[in-house]
Amino acid sequence: MFRRLVILYAAIVCTALLSPCSLFAQIDRTELNGTLTDATGAGVGEASVTITQEGTNQTRRTTTNSSGQYVVSSLPIGRFSIVFTHEGFQDSRVGDVDLHSGDTRTVNAKLVVGSVSEAVNVEADREGAQLDKSNATVGGTVQSVQVSRLPLNGRNITNLELLAPGAIDSGSGAQSSIRFAGNGTDDNNFRLDGVDASGVFHASLKSALRLQFSTEAVAEFKVDTGAYTADTGGSAGAQVSLISKSGTDTFHGSVFDYFRNSYFDANGPIKSAVKKPVFQLNQFGGSLGGPILKDRTFFFVNYEGFKQHLGGVPQTGFVPSPAFRAQVTAAQPSLAFIVNAYPTGVAATTDPNIYSYTGVVASPSSENTGTVRIDHRFSSNDSGYVRYNIDDGVSASALNALSQAINVTSRIQNFVVEETHIFSPHAINEIQLGFNRNTYIQAQQTGLPFNFAITGLTSLNENYSKEQVGQSESLNDTVTWTRSNHTFKFGAELKLLRFNEQNSVDGTATFLNTAAFLANQLSTFLTTAALPDKGMRKFHVAGYTQDEWKVSRGLTLNYGLRYNYFSPFTEAHNSAIAFDIAECGGYCQFGGQFYHPNYLSFDPRASVAFSPESLKGKTVFRAGFGVYHGEVQLGDEDSPAVNNEPSTLLTSGIQSNGALVQYSYPVAPALTPSTGLALTPRSMALHHPDSYVEQWTASVQQALLGQTALTLTYLGSHGVHLFRRSYTNLINPATNSRPLPQFPSQIDTKYNEGMSSFNSGVVSLSRRFHNGLFFGGNYMYSHAMNDGSVGGGDGDAAQNLSCFRCEYASSDFDSRNTGTMSGVYDLPFGRGRTYLRDSSKVTDLFVGGWSVTTLFTARAGFPLNVTLARGATELPDGNNQAQRPNRVAGVALYLPNRSTSQWINPAAFALPAVGTWGNSGRNIANGPALWQNDSAVEKHFRVRERNDLQFRAEAFNFFNRAQYASPAAALSIATVGGVRTLSVPSNFGHITSTVNNAGLVGSGTPRVLEFSLRFTY
Repeated sequence: MFRRLVILYAAIVCTALLSPCSLFAQIDRTELNGTLTDATGAGVGEASVTITQEGTNQTRRTTTNSSGQYVVSSLPIGRFSIVFTHEGFQDSRVGDVDLHSGDTRTVNAKLVVGSVSEAVNVEADREGAQLDKSNATVGGTVQSVQVSRLPLNGRNITNLELLAPGAIDSGSGAQSSIRFAGNGTDDNNFRLDGVDASGVFHASLKSALRLQFSTEAVAEFKVDTGAYTADTGGSAGAQVSLISKSGTDTFHGSVFDYFRNSYFDANGPIKSAVKKPVFQLNQFGGSLGGPILKDRTFFFVNYEGFKQHLGGVPQTGFVPSPAFRAQVTAAQPSLAFIVNAYPTGVAATTDPNIYSYTGVVASPSSENTGTVRIDHRFSSNDSGYVRYNIDDGVSASALNALSQAINVTSRIQNFVVEETHIFSPHAINEIQLGFNRNTYIQAQQTGLPFNFAITGLTSLNENYSKEQVGQSESLNDTVTWTRSNHTFKFGAELKLLRFNEQNSVDGTATFLNTAAFLANQLSTFLTTAALPDKGMRKFHVAGYTQDEWKVSRGLTLNYGLRYNYFSPFTEAHNSAIAFDIAECGGYCQFGGQFYHPNYLSFDPRASVAFSPESLKGKTVFRAGFGVYHGEVQLGDEDSPAVNNEPSTLLTSGIQSNGALVQYSYPVAPALTPSTGLALTPRSMALHHPDSYVEQWTASVQQALLGQTALTLTYLGSHGVHLFRRSYTNLINPATNSRPLPQFPSQIDTKYNEGMSSFNSGVVSLSRRFHNGLFFGGNYMYSHAMNDGSVGGGDGDAAQNLSCFRCEYASSDFDSRNTGTMSGVYDLPFGRGRTYLRDSSKVTDLFVGGWSVTTLFTARAGFPLNVTLARGATELPDGNNQAQRPNRVAGVALYLPNRSTSQWINPAAFALPAVGTWGNSGRNIANGPALWQNDSAVEKHFRVRERNDLQFRAEAFNFFNRAQYASPAAALSIATVGGVRTLSVPSNFGHITSTVNNAGLVGSGTPRVLEFSLRFTY
């Protein structure tokens, strides 16, 4: 396989090299272009253009073409100056040009006749220059001022992804809860300095780690929501790219400590008799960057850690009474170890066999993350850098109400080495080698071989361990070639993906009640053998060609073609077996393919940007279309790997042959084989096309005064071959039997057959940080619809599996109205430059140096699916999953006095007849809306000319708004006097939790106060 992989990669590279174009996008790079004219407006050809980066004195040079146009690609982020020179003209210098992540900025200049020695400093068109005049990408850059100064609860930088247009938060603002433009969470693509930074198993990192990448080490990051160019991809959704900080010719650093205590925190909106647990959090660290060799070698290092103490939330459990313990020990010696595993109760209950018990599990958590980066300039034509990032964390949390804990150990490692070679002012090559690894280890030690569930008592948990290690290694090569008014790009990416997992035996013994336990009469016994180490392997090869053609000063066309090949999995030990009824009639052969490969995932993309000279270059009209292929990460493609992990389900009672069987514990080993195939297989269709999204967009961007830009955008998309969850081996109503009777139940099966649509209008306003003020905001009105297939990793089963079109409705995560706003303002009074040792400036010490920052997010409520629990015998095919009731015509879904205790009107629903499906639509109701404001106030004390001491107070959810989760929406059926009636559970329509269940960090918490001190030098 490796040989095939190398041949395929080489073929793509060779094809790219022979084409006048490029592939892998360097989002940590930027581009400058523009037109140089004389006093008459004519283009000045063969002029020298010198671009110098402030702080490092790194320079790049090029010349203008015959039309006076120039392009300089693959620049790092930072601040630059540009000098234009030509014989017979005065030198012209444009300073203070900021380039942010992924920017393509147009800076035009004009030369004046005169002596070369007479240099002229000119102001760039700062309003027009910040407009994107090269393509129609929908997205945004989170700038360094936002990264370093906006309030973040827990300092998790992924919270800032919500500032990008099209972002929707479905939970606590964590990486795993943010979606973009109607896509699923596994459609997102995460990169750090251009290297894969995903969780491998899923797009988001599967870990208890909170910091992941320290904000101290992140310069800024870019989120391309949609309609991006051919040099970007690897998934069908948003591209999230973080850029690490680098050193300069001047030493800079910081030391900081953030402090939280539950004493300052508000109570949650859900009333509880349980006292608020003690919570303390310290986040601390520092950074240092500077020169090793002036103008040649630079370094940056940082460390950040946190220590968290959570006293634990008291939970009430139920344990055997002393009398019942003695009774079981005497009557059933084989069960003595079970009752003795329970802690001693503290209070009697109405049941003489049961005592209550209050359990508390302390939940400490600690994490340490660090980054090292070294940049070096080998010569005027060669430069490179190496960066390594690591994050270690351990945490403990309550496993149950019996004072037992679950422990998680996690580690993230990410490494990149990059070299850039300048062949000429018009040709550049960048090559990257990357490594990404995510380790997750879960363990619980209880002393029990299985879980024991006894109705009336709190369930006991087993000894259990799980280990998952995801790893990717990547090689990327990018070439940029400028010729005349064309900027060609070409390149290729090879990514090797590895995922290893294993877990211990998992089983549950169930007793119907304490009397059955005393008699040692099992109700059910389910056991799954240990999963040996599974080594899953696959690779991703991509290539693209792209041309950015400046047709004229105001018109740019951008078009290209991207190719992706996502190989199917293989298992390193040939111990995987696929299951597909359609093609194999059940189990396929050992060591076979997980699914059929797809070789035709081509993605054409094109866009146009037009900035009319009649509007002085301050208005841009843009439009674009593209196709975006992706896969649903490894977690939804690993089904065959666990099918030789045998499981057994034993059920006491009358069997199909009429015999009465009663099982007891311990179960005979012969009844629970440790080798063989799974009794309930995991199925995935071998016909498994790559999912993709078609997107189209149109926008207008207008430059305003004060380096502010207003953008109006329409973005639409259509998802094809999306991840879908369904069931096979259903009952045939004609024969009342299953296609495979040896499997006693329906089989969960994964397909790529779903579809979706998304339409949105976005208003964005952004002002770059200038003169102490920054603000930015987005508002989006959108409608996301699908047939139960949200996208990568997200999917709902249908109530009628033969009619997915009947499921077409608003997406589970459709939010019609969403918005964000952020701002940083250095208050314009006081000099703020006071030396602490100078007592004559005490007034300035307290008056100057104040700043305020704020972050506001809001969204409408998510759709709510009202379901009905039905028996399998009531449905023609036996599938009783995701069933819905009938809708009563003319009865309102909501009562006039809707509240958290009665969000939905139960009278709006009725029972469907036996043998029919409910006519209530999917997702017909909506849950509560959310909005939250996080604000901070800062005071800066100038200690020395280059030293600053900052005190900061932050309030998350400043107004302490209740951030409610959706209410329970499950109905059931009761039979009274032989008549079926609709049963409304007591929790139906009742909101019992908040959107952030943990309530410690992130969005959706009660009001939280945090204080910090920071010293910068």
